[in-house]
Amino acid sequence: MIAVLIISIFLFAFIGMPIAFALGVGSLISIIFTSDLPLMIIPQRMFFGLNSWLLMSIPFFMLAGQLMIHGGMSRRLVNFTTEIFGFIRGSLGYICITASMIFAGVSGSSSADTAAVGSIILPIMKDKGYKMKFATALQAAAGSIGPIIPPSLLMILIGYVTDTSVSQLFLGGILPGFLIGLGLMFVVFFHVRKNNSIYIRKNTNLNLKKLLLTGIYALPSLGLPLIIIFGIIGGIFSITESAVIAVVYGLIMGLFVYKEISISDLPRILFESAQLSTIILFIQSTAFLFSWIITVNEVPEILSNFISSLISTPSGFYVLYIFLMLFIGMFMESFSATVIFLPLVYPIAKNLGIDSVHFGVVTTVGWAIGYITPPFGATLFVSCSISKIPIKEVIPHILPIFATMMIVLLIITFFPSIVLFLPRLFAH
Repeated sequence: MIAVLIISIFLFAFIGMPIAFALGVGSLISIIFTSDLPLMIIPQRMFFGLNSWLLMSIPFFMLAGQLMIHGGMSRRLVNFTTEIFGFIRGSLGYICITASMIFAGVSGSSSADTAAVGSIILPIMKDKGYKMKFATALQAAAGSIGPIIPPSLLMILIGYVTDTSVSQLFLGGILPGFLIGLGLMFVVFFHVRKNNSIYIRKNTNLNLKKLLLTGIYALPSLGLPLIIIFGIIGGIFSITESAVIAVVYGLIMGLFVYKEISISDLPRILFESAQLSTIILFIQSTAFLFSWIITVNEVPEILSNFISSLISTPSGFYVLYIFLMLFIGMFMESFSATVIFLPLVYPIAKNLGIDSVHFGVVTTVGWAIGYITPPFGATLFVSCSISKIPIKEVIPHILPIFATMMIVLLIITFFPSIVLFLPRLFAH
């Protein structure tokens, strides 16, 4: 049964079928031809995969992100960060990273982060003479921070699959997210230093009055991540309740404070959010069906016993796991990869005594690196579509960025205290 399942899925994916449909159709074929299970089990398992209070937060966070984008929050964040870094040579690179990091704490989505900030900052970078191949690669990497800094749609799914506290995962992602942002700033520093003659200062000096003014305008955008995180940590509301609060907050900001959203815009925003949410949740439903089939056939146990016979330490496991994540991330979207591979891999990590929060954050960062590696490269694709530069021309500029993100991944993997510091601090 498993052989038919795997071969069917790879065959359908190879001919170009979307992975969500490949998982569903492959599972259907394996049940029809190799088992006596009733077909009614398929919709039952798919529904069960979505029947979760936690997963309800995904469409709400998607809607909140769309409200932030259309409501003008991303533009005000860019204006604020421009005043912070504008007097530094090559400042637009630092602005791109900082604005993306802040917006990551609002949208929770890498694609939304890249589109919201990139659509504003990349045209400015082009006008100011920035090397656009590098700028495109940088925006793709900055956008990939979206799932690491909370709130994170990917962490919600990882928490659901591994039965790990999502609030603890959120806390664990804060320091790695900032480390990646800092690493990208070092990349910008050396890039500007190498090309010093073509970059000018956006502002001649730091204008405190303008900084204060743009900061006040951006304050509602800066406040939302804090409300969500501290509300969750303080036990005031759950993950799903925080997503609803984010929607209400974004609606109020867009309609009544910034006044960039009208009532007539809401149907379009709702439709866009529903489209994005449906993609993620459909992947979840078919991937859960796949996971159920391999679980009842005891594949995780067999694989766990085999790998455990080869690897006996957490360090050895992580070396193998990182290579696996990098390879899978090149070809598969992170939500699909999470639901397909984590049920296989996580039991092995658990048997080796690896902390579930540490495992979840390492996984998140590993998938985030996949966002910038072709041929899949979700944020790379979005960034290139904005700048109108072919992906193959951007790839050389991805290499130093990829190396930087890999260094951060290795640091947080083999020094778990970096990830676990905040979760342990707020656990007491």
